[in-house]
Amino acid sequence: MAADYRIGHRSFTNLSLYAFGLSGVWTGVGAGILPFKVLEALELGPIEVFGYALNKNGALGLISLIGLSVAAAMQLSAGWLSDRDSRPGRRLPYILVGGIGLAMITVLFGFAVSFASLFVVILAMQLFGNFGQGAANALIIDHVPEKRRGEAAGVLNLWRLLGAGILTVIVLQFMANYDPVDARQWMWYSIILMVVVLIGSTIWTVMSLRPRRGLSIPNIRWAASPTRSPGHELARPKKATISRSYVAFLIALAFALAAMSSLQIYALFFLQDVVGLENPADGADLLVIIIVVAAGLAVVPAGWLADRLGRDKLFFFAGACGATGATLLLFVSSLGPVLFIGVIIGVTIGLFLTLTWTVANDLVNRTSAARELGYTSIATLSGAVVARFAGVGIDVVNERSENLGYKVMLVSVALAFALSAVLLAKVARDAVRVDGQPRKEAHEAAAAPD
Repeated sequence: MAADYRIGHRSFTNLSLYAFGLSGVWTGVGAGILPFKVLEALELGPIEVFGYALNKNGALGLISLIGLSVAAAMQLSAGWLSDRDSRPGRRLPYILVGGIGLAMITVLFGFAVSFASLFVVILAMQLFGNFGQGAANALIIDHVPEKRRGEAAGVLNLWRLLGAGILTVIVLQFMANYDPVDARQWMWYSIILMVVVLIGSTIWTVMSLRPRRGLSIPNIRWAASPTRSPGHELARPKKATISRSYVAFLIALAFALAAMSSLQIYALFFLQDVVGLENPADGADLLVIIIVVAAGLAVVPAGWLADRLGRDKLFFFAGACGATGATLLLFVSSLGPVLFIGVIIGVTIGLFLTLTWTVANDLVNRTSAARELGYTSIATLSGAVVARFAGVGIDVVNERSENLGYKVMLVSVALAFALSAVLLAKVARDAVRVDGQPRKEAHEAAAAPD
């Protein structure tokens, strides 16, 4: 298959650049613009769901959780469809349609005013964005041999972090000047920036990987292969069944994501209530920058080391870092120590991002890779739900003793990091062992990317 692609397809950057624009849109909209939109919707009147009045946090949470549910369903569906096509470049039409569609809907997002219109537009964004993401999930397993998947996953997560970090910082700076009446143009500057970057990064990846014969309309029929036995078609459903190791991986991944999401969601309130900052937003901005930079510096070395030292050893290190960082936060009372611990948390996030995606690619079947990798979106949803509902517990425990809820949350986060690391290390060790021998795959002979 490698010979069918134009020069440059072996670059890990070409495989990953689509993620720069995609992650930039999700974080830029979610952190920079959507909160303003929700406040404007509340000014038009109360937001009620099944007779229950929602405040700003409740409205944001509802949109986020339902959006993640749609994302999970669409990733699985698009991945399943792209798996059914055996031709070179089979993922690219999905990435192109998803990226361009998301760009168009993001423009419509700027016109949404009511909560109902916001809700519909966000769901449409999730549909298009994850239509492309579902197919793109399998790019590494399609193009990269097993011995270099860690490196490829590191580069992919680097571009994700860069997109999320750079675009979100710029959008936040733009939106600092925003006023819904007198300075509405700053929202449009933000949207235009995100749309241009999204289209550019999508087209870059599609054109870099485009087969010599060009893109084809997706073919969702199983193509016959001369090497298949007569009973191959009947056996295919069994092959598509995910393994118990992969189920264990998804459960462990949900624990890790719940821990990371909890730290992210409640950081602002932690800085305000525990550290005592009068303006926690200033401290949060600095903390986010430190965490993103630390994670960005960790993702590529993590992949390189995973390919050479083994995934399991690095999972233990990642779990130790996460548990240590969460435990140290129990004793802070000023911003300085929090920022130092932010470096540890950032390294933890970088390690988990790269290692989990590497192991996910190790575990799935190549013939159903996109669909099976789509199950990671269910783990993401599960982790987010747990983290969101943890807020209720934090408030209840805080009422019994000042800031006790935050301490319980941090202990839970430390335990989640440790437990997920142990489970993931075991899964990673099993993934590279078959009857005591290293795993070998038919696509191992593919040329390694540059």
